[in-house]
Amino acid sequence: MATTGAQTADTSTHINPAVTLIALTALAVATLLWLPVVLPIGPMYWDTSLYLDATNRIWSGQIPAVDFFIPAGPLGYYLAALFFAIFPNGHPVLIASWSVLIVTLPLMAVVAWEVSRRSRMIATLLVVPFLIYSFLPFNTSVYYPFAGADGFGIYNRQSSQLLYVLMAALIAMRDQRLLAVIVTGAMFALFGVKITGFLSGGLLCLFALLTGRVSVRTAATCAVAFLAVVGAVEAATGMISAYLRDIALLISLNQDGLALRLVQAASRTAGPTLAIIGLGGVLFLADWPAILADARKLGRDRSFESLKKLLDRHFLWLAVALLAAWFFESQNTGSQELIFVWPVIIMLSRKLMTYAGRPTVMFAVALLAASAVLPPLVNTVHHSSRALVRMARQTPLAHQHLGTLGAITAEPRVFERRKRMRASYLAYPKAMTALAKSGELHSFLLFADFDFQLGLLQTADEAVVELKRREAAGFDYQTVMTLDFTNPFPWLLDKRAPRHIAIGADPWRAVPPLDEETRQAVREADLVLEPQCPYSANVAELREIYAEALSAHRGHMLTPCYRVYVHPELEDAFVAAADS
Repeated sequence: MATTGAQTADTSTHINPAVTLIALTALAVATLLWLPVVLPIGPMYWDTSLYLDATNRIWSGQIPAVDFFIPAGPLGYYLAALFFAIFPNGHPVLIASWSVLIVTLPLMAVVAWEVSRRSRMIATLLVVPFLIYSFLPFNTSVYYPFAGADGFGIYNRQSSQLLYVLMAALIAMRDQRLLAVIVTGAMFALFGVKITGFLSGGLLCLFALLTGRVSVRTAATCAVAFLAVVGAVEAATGMISAYLRDIALLISLNQDGLALRLVQAASRTAGPTLAIIGLGGVLFLADWPAILADARKLGRDRSFESLKKLLDRHFLWLAVALLAAWFFESQNTGSQELIFVWPVIIMLSRKLMTYAGRPTVMFAVALLAASAVLPPLVNTVHHSSRALVRMARQTPLAHQHLGTLGAITAEPRVFERRKRMRASYLAYPKAMTALAKSGELHSFLLFADFDFQLGLLQTADEAVVELKRREAAGFDYQTVMTLDFTNPFPWLLDKRAPRHIAIGADPWRAVPPLDEETRQAVREADLVLEPQCPYSANVAELREIYAEALSAHRGHMLTPCYRVYVHPELEDAFVAAADS
C-alpha cells in the first residue's frame, strides 16, 4: 500500500479547499442552531428527549453514570448540555446530532491540512463525505416507510463520525506528532460517547501499529495522554469507574442477544458488506504475486519491517474496517454504518491507475469500491431530501409548553390518525391494559409510528399545562419521574429528575436491578407520571419494576392520558390545587 503521494497541491493560492469546506460547515451549523428551525417528525423521535433529560440533570449538578444510569457514554450528554447553553433556540435534534462537531471538525481540519501538504485533492475527497454525514441528522438505514428527521441513533452516528476521523488520520497522515494528537482526541471522544466505538477504534489503531502507520513511540504517547486525561476525569468526578460499572451492567443485561445482534448487524449492512468482501478478494488476487513475495521475505528475515510491508495493504485495511464495523453495529439501532470505510476507498483510488494494464481488474476494483460506499451515501441524501420535501404538505404541531422539542411538523393525515387512536385508547382502556400486560406492543413498529411519537408530544403538553395550572394554584413540588422510556418533564417544567433513575429506560435492556439508592430515590420522588394513551408493554414493565418503591405514592388521573403517582406528603396540596 502506497505510503507517499505526489505533490499535487496548488502552490499559487493559499486557500485550502478541504479546510475551507470544514469552516463553511461550521458556519452553517452555528447559523442553523442560532435560528428557530422546524423539522419533520421522524421515527423514535422520543430519543431526542434523552438529551433534554440529561442536560437538565447536568445543569442541576448530577453527574452521568455517578448520579444516574446512562445507556451510552457521558461525553455526548455533556456536549449537548454545552450546546443547549450556547444555542437556546436550537432544535434538539440538531443540537444533539451536531454537538460532537466541536470535537470532530477541529480534528478533521488537522487531518485535512496535513494531507493537503501532499495532495489537496485527496484531502478534499476525505472531507466531503465526512461533512455530508456529519451535517445530515439521518441514519444510513431506513427504519420506517415514511421519511422524517432521525432523532434516534444519535450517539451511534457520532461514534461513526469519530471512527471516520480516526480512520482518515491512520491511513492518510504521515506526521507522527499530529497523528498522536488526532488519535488521542478521537479515542478519548469515542470512549466518552460509546464504549463499543472505542473498542472498534482500538482495533483500527492496533492494525495501524502493526502496519507501521503508527510508530511505537506515537502509540506510547497516545496511551499515556489518554490515561492521563481519563485519570484526571476520574479523580475529579469518579465518573470513569461509574461509567465502567454501567457498561458491565449493560453487558450482563444483554449478554444473551450478542450472537443475534451480530447477525442483525451483518444483515443490515449486507449490500456494502458484500461489495467490500468482493473488493478485498479482487485486490488480494490482483496483488497475489507481491503478497507472496512479501510473505516469503518475512519468513526469511522475520523482521518487523517485513511484517509491516506485508500487512499494509488495502484488502487487509478493508477486512479490519469491516470487522470493526460489524462489532460496533451489533449494539446499534440506527447509525451511519460503515462510513469509515470511505478513507480506505479514497486512498485506494490513488492505486487504481496501477491496474491500467489490466482493464478487467481496474473495472472490478472501481465498480466494487463504488458499490461499497455510494449506496449508503445516496440513500442518506435521498432520505433527507425526501423528508424535507414532504414538509411542504405538513403542518406544525400546536402546543403551549414544549418549546423547541415541539418544533416539528407532520402530515394532516397523521394528526387525524392520532386523534382517532387517542379516542380508541380512552374508549377501550381494558383492552389496551390487557395487551400491555401480556408483554406485547400494539405493533412491532409502535415506537417508530409517527402518530405514536406525535401523541407523546401532545399528551406531554397537556400534562405540563395541568401541572403548571396546579403550581399556580399553590401546589409546590420539585422532582418529576416517568414510567416511560424518556422523561422530558423536568426540562419542560424547570424541575429536577430524581437521582439514580436510568435515562433511556428500556425495561428489557437498559434498566439495571434496583439497588437501595434507586429505591429510595423513587420513594422520595414528588411526582411519577405514567402514560395511558396508549398504556404500552414498556410502561407496564416499568410499573412492575418500580412497584415496591412506589407503594406509598397515591395514584390520581392528571389528564385523560396521564396517571400520576403523588408523594403522600404532597397529596393534600395536589388535590386542593385541582379544586381551586
